[in-house]
Amino acid sequence: MAVQVAEERFDWHGPAVSRRRRSLARTLYEQVVPPKGHKVVPTASGMLLIFIGLTIGLAAYNTVNNILFAALALLISALILSGVICWGNLLSARWRLETSTTFRVGEEGVASIVVENARQRFPLFCVSFGLASEATEKNKRLYLKERLNPGDSQTLSWRFKPEKRVRTRIRIENVVSSFPFGFLSKYLPGECEKEIIVWPRRINYSRTRDASVPGALQGRSSQKRGASGELIGLRLYEKGDALRSIHWKVSAKQGRLIVKQNAAETQAMFDILVDPADYLWGNEQVFEKMCSLAATLAEDLFLESKLNHCQIAGGPSIRIQRVSDLESFFDALADLAPFGSKEKPRFAAREPNRIVFKPIQKEGVGAYLNEIQIAQA
Repeated sequence: MAVQVAEERFDWHGPAVSRRRRSLARTLYEQVVPPKGHKVVPTASGMLLIFIGLTIGLAAYNTVNNILFAALALLISALILSGVICWGNLLSARWRLETSTTFRVGEEGVASIVVENARQRFPLFCVSFGLASEATEKNKRLYLKERLNPGDSQTLSWRFKPEKRVRTRIRIENVVSSFPFGFLSKYLPGECEKEIIVWPRRINYSRTRDASVPGALQGRSSQKRGASGELIGLRLYEKGDALRSIHWKVSAKQGRLIVKQNAAETQAMFDILVDPADYLWGNEQVFEKMCSLAATLAEDLFLESKLNHCQIAGGPSIRIQRVSDLESFFDALADLAPFGSKEKPRFAAREPNRIVFKPIQKEGVGAYLNEIQIAQA
Protein backbone atom coordinates (compact mmCIF):
# COMPACT_ATOMS: atom_id res chain seq x y z
CA MET A 1 0.00 0.00 0.00
CA ALA A 2 1.07 3.59 -0.57
CA VAL A 3 2.77 5.33 2.31
CA GLN A 4 1.59 8.93 2.57
CA VAL A 5 4.24 11.60 2.74
CA ALA A 6 4.40 14.21 5.49
CA GLU A 7 1.78 16.94 5.99
CA GLU A 8 -1.26 14.79 5.21
CA ARG A 9 -3.55 17.62 6.28
CA PHE A 10 -2.91 19.29 2.93
CA ASP A 11 -4.63 18.28 -0.27
CA TRP A 12 -1.55 17.49 -2.35
CA HIS A 13 -1.56 16.42 -5.99
CA GLY A 14 1.12 15.20 -8.34
CA PRO A 15 3.41 12.20 -8.81
CA ALA A 16 4.94 12.54 -5.32
CA VAL A 17 1.68 12.29 -3.37
CA SER A 18 2.76 8.83 -2.14
CA ARG A 19 6.03 6.99 -1.78
CA ARG A 20 4.89 3.80 -3.47
CA ARG A 21 7.70 2.35 -5.53
CA ARG A 22 6.95 1.95 -9.19
CA SER A 23 8.15 -1.13 -10.98
CA LEU A 24 10.67 -0.72 -13.78
CA ALA A 25 8.37 -2.53 -16.22
CA ARG A 26 5.53 -0.14 -15.41
CA THR A 27 7.79 2.87 -15.81
CA LEU A 28 9.04 1.71 -19.21
CA TYR A 29 5.48 0.91 -20.32
CA GLU A 30 4.33 4.45 -19.45
CA GLN A 31 7.14 5.83 -21.58
CA VAL A 32 5.67 4.06 -24.59
CA VAL A 33 1.97 4.37 -23.66
CA PRO A 34 1.57 7.50 -21.51
CA PRO A 35 -1.34 7.59 -19.00
CA LYS A 36 -4.37 9.71 -19.77
CA GLY A 37 -3.51 13.40 -19.76
CA HIS A 38 0.24 12.80 -20.08
CA LYS A 39 1.94 13.93 -23.25
CA VAL A 40 5.26 15.12 -24.64
CA VAL A 41 5.22 18.10 -27.01
CA PRO A 42 8.24 19.55 -28.84
CA THR A 43 8.98 23.21 -28.18
CA ALA A 44 9.90 25.73 -30.88
CA SER A 45 13.60 24.94 -30.44
CA GLY A 46 12.73 21.25 -30.44
CA MET A 47 10.90 21.61 -33.75
CA LEU A 48 13.93 23.41 -35.16
CA LEU A 49 16.16 20.60 -33.91
CA ILE A 50 13.90 17.99 -35.51
CA PHE A 51 13.98 19.90 -38.82
CA ILE A 52 17.78 20.07 -38.66
CA GLY A 53 17.88 16.36 -37.87
CA LEU A 54 15.71 15.53 -40.87
CA THR A 55 17.94 17.67 -43.08
CA ILE A 56 21.11 16.00 -41.81
CA GLY A 57 19.50 12.59 -42.12
CA LEU A 58 18.54 13.24 -45.73
CA ALA A 59 22.04 14.49 -46.51
CA ALA A 60 23.65 11.51 -44.74
CA TYR A 61 21.46 9.06 -46.68
CA ASN A 62 22.33 10.67 -50.01
CA THR A 63 26.06 11.06 -49.34
CA VAL A 64 26.60 7.99 -47.15
CA ASN A 65 28.76 10.15 -44.90
CA ASN A 66 29.57 8.64 -41.51
CA ILE A 67 30.12 12.02 -39.92
CA LEU A 68 26.61 13.10 -40.88
CA PHE A 69 25.20 9.86 -39.50
CA ALA A 70 27.07 10.49 -36.25
CA ALA A 71 25.66 14.03 -36.08
CA LEU A 72 22.16 12.64 -36.68
CA ALA A 73 22.63 10.08 -33.91
CA LEU A 74 23.77 12.87 -31.57
CA LEU A 75 20.66 14.95 -32.32
CA ILE A 76 18.34 11.98 -31.82
CA SER A 77 20.09 11.14 -28.52
CA ALA A 78 19.66 14.74 -27.35
CA LEU A 79 15.93 14.59 -28.07
CA ILE A 80 15.47 11.26 -26.29
CA LEU A 81 17.55 12.38 -23.31
CA SER A 82 15.58 15.61 -23.11
CA GLY A 83 12.29 13.67 -22.98
CA VAL A 84 13.50 11.26 -20.30
CA ILE A 85 14.96 13.95 -18.03
CA CYS A 86 11.99 16.33 -18.31
CA TRP A 87 9.74 13.39 -17.34
CA GLY A 88 12.01 12.44 -14.45
CA ASN A 89 12.08 16.05 -13.29
CA LEU A 90 8.39 15.82 -12.34
CA LEU A 91 8.45 12.43 -10.61
CA SER A 92 9.15 13.91 -7.17
CA ALA A 93 7.05 17.08 -7.49
CA ARG A 94 3.76 17.70 -5.75
CA TRP A 95 1.53 20.75 -5.52
CA ARG A 96 -1.64 22.13 -4.02
CA LEU A 97 -3.92 25.07 -4.84
CA GLU A 98 -4.86 27.83 -2.39
CA THR A 99 -7.21 30.77 -3.01
CA SER A 100 -8.41 33.93 -1.32
CA THR A 101 -11.34 33.55 1.03
CA THR A 102 -13.34 36.15 -0.91
CA PHE A 103 -13.50 37.33 -4.51
CA ARG A 104 -15.36 40.35 -5.82
CA VAL A 105 -15.84 41.70 -9.30
CA GLY A 106 -13.28 44.38 -10.06
CA GLU A 107 -11.25 43.72 -6.92
CA GLU A 108 -7.98 41.83 -6.83
CA GLY A 109 -8.03 38.22 -5.66
CA VAL A 110 -5.22 35.73 -5.27
CA ALA A 111 -4.83 32.12 -6.36
CA SER A 112 -1.60 30.48 -5.21
CA ILE A 113 0.13 27.23 -6.03
CA VAL A 114 2.37 25.71 -3.38
CA VAL A 115 4.88 23.42 -5.09
CA GLU A 116 7.18 21.12 -3.14
CA ASN A 117 10.19 19.04 -4.08
CA ALA A 118 9.82 15.65 -2.38
CA ARG A 119 13.24 14.46 -3.55
CA GLN A 120 15.99 13.67 -1.09
CA ARG A 121 18.94 14.41 -3.36
CA PHE A 122 18.16 16.31 -6.57
CA PRO A 123 16.65 19.78 -7.04
CA LEU A 124 13.59 20.61 -9.12
CA PHE A 125 13.93 22.85 -12.17
CA CYS A 126 11.90 24.61 -14.86
CA VAL A 127 8.32 23.69 -13.92
CA SER A 128 5.32 25.76 -14.96
CA PHE A 129 1.61 25.61 -14.06
CA GLY A 130 -1.33 26.56 -16.25
CA LEU A 131 -4.24 28.17 -14.37
CA ALA A 132 -7.72 28.88 -15.71
CA SER A 133 -11.06 30.13 -14.39
CA GLU A 134 -14.41 31.23 -15.80
CA ALA A 135 -14.21 34.32 -13.56
CA THR A 136 -11.75 35.88 -16.00
CA GLU A 137 -11.10 35.45 -19.70
CA LYS A 138 -7.33 35.63 -19.23
CA ASN A 139 -5.65 32.38 -18.28
CA LYS A 140 -2.31 32.42 -16.51
CA ARG A 141 0.90 30.39 -16.54
CA LEU A 142 3.08 30.51 -13.45
CA TYR A 143 6.77 29.60 -13.68
CA LEU A 144 9.15 28.20 -11.14
CA LYS A 145 12.03 30.54 -11.98
CA GLU A 146 14.57 29.26 -9.46
CA ARG A 147 15.62 25.77 -8.60
CA LEU A 148 13.82 24.12 -5.71
CA ASN A 149 16.09 22.21 -3.39
CA PRO A 150 15.12 18.80 -1.95
CA GLY A 151 12.45 19.14 0.74
CA ASP A 152 11.81 22.83 0.00
CA SER A 153 8.58 24.42 -1.16
CA GLN A 154 7.71 27.63 -2.96
CA THR A 155 4.50 29.59 -3.49
CA LEU A 156 3.57 30.90 -6.93
CA SER A 157 0.79 33.51 -6.89
CA TRP A 158 -1.68 34.66 -9.53
CA ARG A 159 -3.29 38.03 -8.77
CA PHE A 160 -6.28 38.82 -10.94
CA LYS A 161 -9.50 40.80 -10.93
CA PRO A 162 -12.66 38.76 -11.63
CA GLU A 163 -14.69 40.16 -14.48
CA LYS A 164 -18.15 38.80 -13.59
CA ARG A 165 -20.06 37.50 -10.60
CA VAL A 166 -20.25 33.75 -10.71
CA ARG A 167 -19.82 30.57 -8.73
CA THR A 168 -17.04 28.76 -10.52
CA ARG A 169 -13.74 26.96 -10.05
CA ILE A 170 -10.09 27.83 -10.40
CA ARG A 171 -8.20 24.85 -11.73
CA ILE A 172 -4.67 23.83 -12.57
CA GLU A 173 -5.05 22.68 -16.15
CA ASN A 174 -1.56 21.23 -16.61
CA VAL A 175 1.93 21.05 -15.18
CA VAL A 176 4.83 21.32 -17.62
CA SER A 177 8.52 20.49 -17.35
CA SER A 178 10.99 21.62 -20.04
CA PHE A 179 14.17 20.72 -18.19
CA PRO A 180 17.01 20.32 -19.16
CA PHE A 181 17.41 21.43 -22.79
CA GLY A 182 14.02 22.92 -23.58
CA PHE A 183 13.60 20.77 -26.70
CA LEU A 184 10.61 18.83 -25.35
CA SER A 185 7.92 19.63 -22.78
CA LYS A 186 6.36 16.98 -20.58
CA TYR A 187 2.71 17.71 -19.73
CA LEU A 188 0.92 16.27 -16.70
CA PRO A 189 -2.72 16.93 -15.75
CA GLY A 190 -3.07 19.41 -12.88
CA GLU A 191 -5.71 17.30 -11.07
CA CYS A 192 -6.43 20.22 -8.77
CA GLU A 193 -9.26 22.75 -8.53
CA LYS A 194 -10.97 24.97 -5.98
CA GLU A 195 -14.48 26.40 -5.96
CA ILE A 196 -14.70 30.17 -5.67
CA ILE A 197 -17.65 32.53 -5.36
CA VAL A 198 -17.31 35.94 -6.98
CA TRP A 199 -19.53 38.54 -5.31
CA PRO A 200 -21.13 41.43 -7.20
CA ARG A 201 -19.11 44.55 -7.86
CA ARG A 202 -19.22 47.38 -5.34
CA ILE A 203 -20.57 50.44 -7.16
CA ASN A 204 -21.12 54.10 -6.50
CA TYR A 205 -24.69 55.15 -5.79
CA SER A 206 -26.49 58.20 -4.44
CA ARG A 207 -28.89 58.23 -1.52
CA THR A 208 -31.92 60.49 -1.62
CA ARG A 209 -34.33 61.50 1.11
CA ASP A 210 -37.70 63.11 0.70
CA ALA A 211 -38.23 65.86 3.26
CA SER A 212 -41.94 65.06 3.38
CA VAL A 213 -41.32 61.50 4.53
CA PRO A 214 -42.04 61.05 8.24
CA GLY A 215 -39.13 59.83 10.31
CA ALA A 216 -40.95 56.59 11.13
CA LEU A 217 -40.82 55.59 7.48
CA GLN A 218 -37.05 55.87 7.40
CA GLY A 219 -36.74 52.76 9.53
CA ARG A 220 -38.25 51.25 12.64
CA SER A 221 -37.27 51.51 16.27
CA SER A 222 -37.72 48.91 18.95
CA GLN A 223 -37.85 49.17 22.71
CA LYS A 224 -35.76 47.16 25.12
CA ARG A 225 -34.56 47.65 28.64
CA GLY A 226 -31.76 50.16 28.78
CA ALA A 227 -30.26 53.09 30.63
CA SER A 228 -31.87 55.93 28.72
CA GLY A 229 -35.03 56.83 26.90
CA GLU A 230 -38.72 56.47 27.82
CA LEU A 231 -39.72 55.09 31.24
CA ILE A 232 -41.36 51.67 30.82
CA GLY A 233 -41.54 50.37 34.41
CA LEU A 234 -40.19 50.08 37.95
CA ARG A 235 -38.46 47.25 39.81
CA LEU A 236 -36.72 46.56 43.09
CA TYR A 237 -33.13 47.64 43.51
CA GLU A 238 -30.54 44.95 42.82
CA LYS A 239 -26.87 44.94 43.73
CA GLY A 240 -24.88 46.65 41.03
CA ASP A 241 -27.60 49.04 39.82
CA ALA A 242 -26.44 52.62 39.29
CA LEU A 243 -27.50 55.12 41.93
CA ARG A 244 -28.76 57.48 39.24
CA SER A 245 -31.35 54.87 38.19
CA ILE A 246 -33.05 54.93 41.63
CA HIS A 247 -36.52 56.51 41.67
CA TRP A 248 -36.17 58.44 44.94
CA LYS A 249 -39.77 59.62 45.27
CA VAL A 250 -41.27 56.15 44.89
CA SER A 251 -38.55 54.69 47.12
CA ALA A 252 -39.43 57.18 49.86
CA LYS A 253 -43.11 56.32 49.68
CA GLN A 254 -42.54 52.53 49.76
CA GLY A 255 -39.67 52.58 52.21
CA ARG A 256 -37.39 50.51 49.93
CA LEU A 257 -35.18 51.24 46.95
CA ILE A 258 -37.00 51.22 43.61
CA VAL A 259 -35.16 51.41 40.29
CA LYS A 260 -36.42 52.92 37.03
CA GLN A 261 -36.59 50.74 33.93
CA ASN A 262 -36.07 52.81 30.80
CA ALA A 263 -36.44 51.98 27.10
CA ALA A 264 -33.37 52.25 24.92
CA GLU A 265 -34.16 53.04 21.32
CA THR A 266 -32.31 51.01 18.73
CA GLN A 267 -31.23 52.47 15.42
CA ALA A 268 -33.50 52.37 12.40
CA MET A 269 -33.51 48.83 10.98
CA PHE A 270 -34.16 47.82 7.38
CA ASP A 271 -34.88 44.69 5.40
CA ILE A 272 -33.64 44.16 1.84
CA LEU A 273 -35.63 42.18 -0.72
CA VAL A 274 -34.23 41.31 -4.14
CA ASP A 275 -36.82 40.29 -6.73
CA PRO A 276 -35.12 38.67 -9.77
CA ALA A 277 -38.35 38.37 -11.80
CA ASP A 278 -37.57 38.56 -15.50
CA TYR A 279 -40.47 40.94 -16.19
CA LEU A 280 -38.45 43.52 -14.23
CA TRP A 281 -34.95 42.74 -15.42
CA GLY A 282 -35.07 42.03 -19.12
CA ASN A 283 -31.86 43.98 -19.62
CA GLU A 284 -28.82 41.98 -18.47
CA GLN A 285 -26.73 45.08 -17.82
CA VAL A 286 -29.42 46.59 -15.58
CA PHE A 287 -29.77 43.28 -13.72
CA GLU A 288 -26.05 43.22 -12.98
CA LYS A 289 -26.26 46.80 -11.72
CA MET A 290 -29.17 45.82 -9.46
CA CYS A 291 -27.15 42.96 -7.92
CA SER A 292 -24.24 45.34 -7.32
CA LEU A 293 -26.48 47.96 -5.75
CA ALA A 294 -28.12 45.38 -3.49
CA ALA A 295 -24.74 44.10 -2.29
CA THR A 296 -23.29 47.60 -1.79
CA LEU A 297 -26.35 48.92 0.05
CA ALA A 298 -26.49 45.81 2.25
CA GLU A 299 -22.83 46.21 3.14
CA ASP A 300 -23.22 49.91 3.99
CA LEU A 301 -26.31 49.32 6.13
CA PHE A 302 -24.55 46.48 7.93
CA LEU A 303 -21.59 48.71 8.74
CA GLU A 304 -24.07 51.29 10.07
CA SER A 305 -25.80 48.57 12.18
CA LYS A 306 -29.06 49.24 10.35
CA LEU A 307 -29.56 45.93 8.50
CA ASN A 308 -32.01 43.39 9.87
CA HIS A 309 -32.86 40.84 7.16
CA CYS A 310 -31.90 40.13 3.54
CA GLN A 311 -33.91 37.97 1.20
CA ILE A 312 -34.12 36.93 -2.42
CA ALA A 313 -37.70 36.44 -3.56
CA GLY A 314 -38.58 32.77 -3.40
CA GLY A 315 -35.75 32.02 -0.98
CA PRO A 316 -35.32 32.05 2.80
CA SER A 317 -34.92 35.25 4.74
CA ILE A 318 -31.41 35.68 6.18
CA ARG A 319 -31.18 37.46 9.49
CA ILE A 320 -28.03 39.58 9.42
CA GLN A 321 -26.28 39.42 12.79
CA ARG A 322 -22.66 38.84 11.84
CA VAL A 323 -20.32 39.06 8.87
CA SER A 324 -20.93 35.43 7.89
CA ASP A 325 -24.66 36.17 7.49
CA LEU A 326 -23.89 39.04 5.13
CA GLU A 327 -21.51 36.79 3.19
CA SER A 328 -24.30 34.22 2.81
CA PHE A 329 -26.42 36.91 1.15
CA PHE A 330 -23.52 37.83 -1.15
CA ASP A 331 -23.11 34.13 -2.04
CA ALA A 332 -26.77 33.99 -3.03
CA LEU A 333 -26.37 37.11 -5.19
CA ALA A 334 -23.40 35.53 -6.97
CA ASP A 335 -25.67 32.74 -8.26
CA LEU A 336 -28.65 34.94 -9.04
CA ALA A 337 -30.23 35.04 -12.49
CA PRO A 338 -33.57 36.43 -13.72
CA PHE A 339 -36.34 33.88 -13.59
CA GLY A 340 -40.12 33.60 -13.64
CA SER A 341 -42.85 34.35 -16.12
CA LYS A 342 -43.36 37.51 -18.11
CA GLU A 343 -46.51 38.24 -16.08
CA LYS A 344 -46.25 40.23 -12.90
CA PRO A 345 -46.91 37.90 -9.93
CA ARG A 346 -49.14 38.79 -7.01
CA PHE A 347 -47.37 39.48 -3.76
CA ALA A 348 -48.66 39.51 -0.23
CA ALA A 349 -49.08 42.79 1.58
CA ARG A 350 -45.75 44.58 1.73
CA GLU A 351 -43.98 44.71 5.06
CA PRO A 352 -42.93 48.14 6.36
CA ASN A 353 -39.32 49.28 6.11
CA ARG A 354 -38.46 46.85 3.36
CA ILE A 355 -36.10 48.03 0.63
CA VAL A 356 -36.82 46.74 -2.88
CA PHE A 357 -35.19 47.45 -6.24
CA LYS A 358 -36.76 48.53 -9.51
CA PRO A 359 -35.40 49.64 -12.89
CA ILE A 360 -35.58 53.34 -13.65
CA GLN A 361 -35.02 55.40 -16.77
CA LYS A 362 -31.71 55.44 -18.64
CA GLU A 363 -30.74 51.92 -17.58
CA GLY A 364 -30.59 52.90 -13.92
CA VAL A 365 -31.67 51.05 -10.79
CA GLY A 366 -33.55 52.57 -7.88
CA ALA A 367 -33.88 51.39 -4.28
CA TYR A 368 -37.32 52.00 -2.77
CA LEU A 369 -38.33 52.06 0.89
CA ASN A 370 -42.08 51.88 1.44
CA GLU A 371 -42.66 52.92 -2.20
CA ILE A 372 -40.38 55.96 -1.84
CA GLN A 373 -37.05 56.09 -3.69
CA ILE A 374 -34.13 56.35 -1.29
CA ALA A 375 -31.17 55.52 -3.55
CA GLN A 376 -30.23 55.07 -7.19
CA ALA A 377 -27.31 53.83 -9.28
